[in-house]
Parts: sequence; C-alpha cells; structure tokens
Amino acid sequence: MASADKPNILILSLSIEDYFDHCYLHLLDHLWEVSNLTRVKDTSGALQALSETNFKAIVITDQGLTHSTPAKKEVLQKIISYIEEGGLVIVGMHFPTFTPPKMFEDFFGGFGLPWKSGDYYRATFQFAPLSNVPPGAQIAWLPEPYSIKALHVKDARAQERIFVPVPSALTESRVDIPEPVDEEQAAVVGAKIGLDHLVYCGDVNGERESYALIMALCGLPFFT
Repeated sequence: MASADKPNILILSLSIEDYFDHCYLHLLDHLWEVSNLTRVKDTSGALQALSETNFKAIVITDQGLTHSTPAKKEVLQKIISYIEEGGLVIVGMHFPTFTPPKMFEDFFGGFGLPWKSGDYYRATFQFAPLSNVPPGAQIAWLPEPYSIKALHVKDARAQERIFVPVPSALTESRVDIPEPVDEEQAAVVGAKIGLDHLVYCGDVNGERESYALIMALCGLPFFT
C-alpha cells in the first residue's frame, strides 16, 4: 500500500534486459524503502501510470523510448509535458549502453536539447556547483569526486554540465596510456525544461556513487 509520507517514483523500462534487476538491485532496494515505487515495462502501463499518479520523479532506464512507434511517441509526449509542468526525469542505467549515437541525439533533440553522444572512457568527475540541478535536489547528499566509466555528453552548455572532469583529469585504464580528457564533455548533464529538469547520467557500471547521485537529485537519502 502506498504511503502518504513517501514520494511517488516511476521506473520506466520499455526495453528491459533480463539482468537489469540484478545489476541495479541495491538502488532499487533503496527506492522501495524510501518511496512509493511504480515500475512499468510497456507503453500501456506507462500511459496508465502517468495519467493516474503524480510522480516526484521518473527514471528512464533504457533505450525503449528511442524507438519510434505511435504508442511510444505518446508516452514521450506525456513525459515532455510532465517535465514542463514541474516533474523531474532522470535518464540513465542501461540507456547509455544500448542507445546508438543517432538515436541518442534524436531523443534529446526531442526535448529541444543539442546533446550528442560523446566519448566513452573512465575518469574522475566532480560536481559543478554552478550547474543546473533540479529544485528538489539535496546538494549536500551528492557524492564527492569519484571515478565513472561513462558515455559522456558533448555539446551541453556550460551550466548543463553537472558532473565534470576534475582539474587535469586523465582517462583511467588498466591497458591504455592515460590521456587528457575533453573538459567540455560531462558524465552527468541536466537542463531546465519548463518548470523542472531533464537529467542524463552516463555511468555504465552502476557505481554506488551514481546511485547516491540519482537519489540526491530526487531529494532522497542513500544509505551505503
């Protein structure tokens, strides 16, 4: 039974992989504990949930909405309206792994954003205090600088880069020689659309710090 004391969170997984829950069990467990969590895996369930429940945040976990079908277009339009009217949307988890560059660009272009699929590597990133963050985010709960293997975003505007490379950051690899990173790309970006925000988290490995980041953006605590 839903609790009136907990916020409503929607997990939207329209192209879910069989192993998704295993990969993100720790984050899902935390969300179950501190929110009224709704999970949907098809367009009819998504449309019903969006029409019946006022969500504090929606987490899009995969590339499902990048596929153009009438039903998915309808879901996407409702999500755009949801953000414009004051809802937070976070895109991540399996999305950066399974979304081809052109679909990546087209998806965010649908929100009026110029974001493009960037480089793919591991480096250390830190919070940019002058960046766009959702109004309900708990800044104090964001992680300290941490190492992220991520599909980065390029062409994000300066204020949209939420987690940026630390000064003099180098790529981190066990096999390749470290190289300077592109400081204009970011692992986590966010943009204000209407009354709230769309956020992308490019972490592909499910780092604990990225869980804390997602929770903090939703205004929720994360207990390691």
